[in-house]
Amino acid sequence: MIDMRKIVLPGDLIYEKAERTNNTYIYEGKTFSKILGIFDDTRDNLIRLEGAWKPHIGNNIVGIISTVGRNVCNVYLNYASEGVLVMSRNSRYKPAVGDVIESTVTNIEKRNVVVMDRARPITDGMLIKVKSSKIPRIVGKADSMVKEIEELTGTEINVGVNGFIWIKGKEINNAIKAIRRIEKEAHIQGLTDRIREMLTNK
Repeated sequence: MIDMRKIVLPGDLIYEKAERTNNTYIYEGKTFSKILGIFDDTRDNLIRLEGAWKPHIGNNIVGIISTVGRNVCNVYLNYASEGVLVMSRNSRYKPAVGDVIESTVTNIEKRNVVVMDRARPITDGMLIKVKSSKIPRIVGKADSMVKEIEELTGTEINVGVNGFIWIKGKEINNAIKAIRRIEKEAHIQGLTDRIREMLTNK
């Protein structure tokens, strides 16, 4: 096993045995990394450093309504294809172009069209875009990092795994500074303590 937190390349050995986990593959009874990332053997966690978002059913995402039709809306998702929101399944929501929404991926159709459901508008805040590969680090294990930022800045943060983050509340700018620092320093050990210190001593 790789010791502590280390940057790994595609093909690097993670475990000497077969362990089915995210971003890895098994070959000849051993586990290898599929990605450029950081492996933390104390948490058995492999975090992607680079790479585009690949949608999966059940993903929680944040998007921007780009067109409104009678039956469907198109949603910009920071992705190669736009999302599609079927209005018959979201009749309680009356969309307008430019709305920021939080939704769930329910299907992925041909040409990677992302079908969305359970949409709700999110308002009174600011939208930022980050690398989708850094979302797991921004959220933290069991949402620990994002909850700490919310608590220390008096904000509410809606994180889309597609790389859009909506922030509203008291200290939006400080929350953004924290998120940008995590995005930049995701590979450095002790990041949680540095973010806490930054926000406590702001």
